[in-house]
Amino acid sequence: MNTKLTSLRRATLLVLICGLAAATTLGSTACRSEATPTDAAASARPSSTGAKGSTSGAASAAAPGGSARHLKPGTPLDAEGRMQVGDDDRCPVCAMRVKEHAKFASAIALDDGTTHYFCGTGCMLRTWLHPDRFLGVPRKQLDRGVVREYFTGKHLDAATVVWVAGSDVVGPMGPAIVPLADDEAAATFKKRHGGKTTFKLGELTDERWEQMTGKKAAR
Repeated sequence: MNTKLTSLRRATLLVLICGLAAATTLGSTACRSEATPTDAAASARPSSTGAKGSTSGAASAAAPGGSARHLKPGTPLDAEGRMQVGDDDRCPVCAMRVKEHAKFASAIALDDGTTHYFCGTGCMLRTWLHPDRFLGVPRKQLDRGVVREYFTGKHLDAATVVWVAGSDVVGPMGPAIVPLADDEAAATFKKRHGGKTTFKLGELTDERWEQMTGKKAAR
């Protein structure tokens, strides 16, 4: 009788041990199978010290809103304040190549000489209103904007020209906001191309921008 009980106990113990071992194995397998998608997703995410983290352009200098896409500065303005657009310069707002739109190319120089080039006056003016969003810098760091005068192509300070909006001229991003040398040039331009609004850079506000374009400058 004792021998039978002992054998039964041994058999029961063996079943329990085998069952425990099997459960442990299945559990480990289940854990491994559930961990795999998470691990794959984690490995797919860029490391903070990887390629994305080491980028010194838009990623490191991006504004709080995250809109600054191409912030690699271009060649600074020359000694006479003229733009020096390079083959690789891209607009920080829309990412278009600036050199492909030379007639409307514009620039903003910061107080340390850093210069960013834009495909057109519209992108430049939006950035002038919101440099924190598009360049990742406060407005007090803006030194000057530079544009090409519509008739002559001369590189002029954006604060000195007369701006005309609402004409029939189309720029890289749609209806152009055109810089003219002075009131006389603006009047001549409006006779040829029309124009609903005339203003100076210092008069530009978010409200005026929205009235002229029907869009928000900081979108």
